Amino acid sequence: MRIFDPFSHFLVGLSQTFCGFNMAKCNPWMMRRLCMIMRQNFAKSCEEKLNDQINLELKACHQYLAMAYHFDRADVSSPGIHGFFLQASVEEREHAEKIMKYMNKRGGTIILSAVPEPVPQFEDAMSALKQALQMEMDVNQHLLDVHALAGKENDPNLCDFIEANFLQEQVDGQKVLADFIRQLERAQNEVGDYLFDKYMISGSMHGNGQQAKKH
Repeated sequence: MRIFDPFSHFLVGLSQTFCGFNMAKCNPWMMRRLCMIMRQNFAKSCEEKLNDQINLELKACHQYLAMAYHFDRADVSSPGIHGFFLQASVEEREHAEKIMKYMNKRGGTIILSAVPEPVPQFEDAMSALKQALQMEMDVNQHLLDVHALAGKENDPNLCDFIEANFLQEQVDGQKVLADFIRQLERAQNEVGDYLFDKYMISGSMHGNGQQAKKH
């Protein structure tokens, strides 16, 4: 004689609901809600601002890549500046990926937008460095805005994430670019440009001394 077990009956019904035919009919919004039950104290405004930051980092990544390969052209031939901007492109992509991993940890939704076409050519190293500095300042300002919003939304975890991973690195990178611009101003002739490029071979935006390998 088979004894009715109400708990087993409940488990069977539950598995049929979530693993069988009924799963396909579930509301997608409900499915996402089930997947993101660990989301806590993560405001929608912070989620949207982080998505903006991801796309800003990817925009910088593409612009640095365009800069790098402009200076790799045969009629430009500046391997030091090429390597410097190539490494900067890698770092910006890593920043975007770091934020995306954080977004998943907080239960957010990553939304990648179209990346604007980067500036393809530059008159000289000075114009490229000045654009890079302005781009870094724009990225840093947006990070400060994210941090301010996190404080307003009482999200100490997001504040800590921004402080620990980005703020000081951005300040250091801006100082490196400002120094390079001033040094290049002092050597503003063709021989000076050549010597500066040799100096840049050992340069790095964030002080790791390791440039991206040219493929």
